[in-house]
Amino acid sequence: MWDWLAQNSSLVQASVGGITALVWIVYLQILVIGFRRQRRTKILIHLGGSQGLDARTFISNLGFEPIYILEIILTIWSSDGERETFIADRTEIAKEDLSSPSATTFQGPLKSGKLVDIGSIEDLLQRARQNTAEEIQLEEISRVELKVAAISAASTAIVAAKRQFYLEFENDECRIRPKTLYATQIRSWWGRQHTKRQLQAHLKH
Repeated sequence: MWDWLAQNSSLVQASVGGITALVWIVYLQILVIGFRRQRRTKILIHLGGSQGLDARTFISNLGFEPIYILEIILTIWSSDGERETFIADRTEIAKEDLSSPSATTFQGPLKSGKLVDIGSIEDLLQRARQNTAEEIQLEEISRVELKVAAISAASTAIVAAKRQFYLEFENDECRIRPKTLYATQIRSWWGRQHTKRQLQAHLKH
């Protein structure tokens, strides 16, 4: 055996070098995947405190990097069709009733592990009425979608998440039921470009 190793030392060295290189490639690949996962954004949209119209709506940042909320888009489906409006600004409250100038909007930074209360479902619908100047009848609404558009500290590209909620009416009471267990992260190129076009179109109004 030792004679064979001595006679084929070049082949053995090349094989060992190849195996070592392969191990390093796999190790680096694992490091890159872990690094990318750490830098991925994770935005949650959830309700708390109630299952009715007074349920509070929270946006949480569970990513490792801070994000900056650019806009919150509310889409409403009703018997009249589909409406889309932007609700980051607190138009349902008079400016003199707010505690500070920064309280006029939910645009701004959100640190990792933090959350922000953007109001009750009723507040969001009232904000939509103010923005669209339309009298949206509550009983005609079947579902709503909240989409949070942001940028992260790791990249200037748009990041976003969305979640839909059903409005169910029974005995003159409204129950809010989420369509999914948690918010859908918009990571695809098409989804991020669509969100970017929504924001750009809003700037023209």
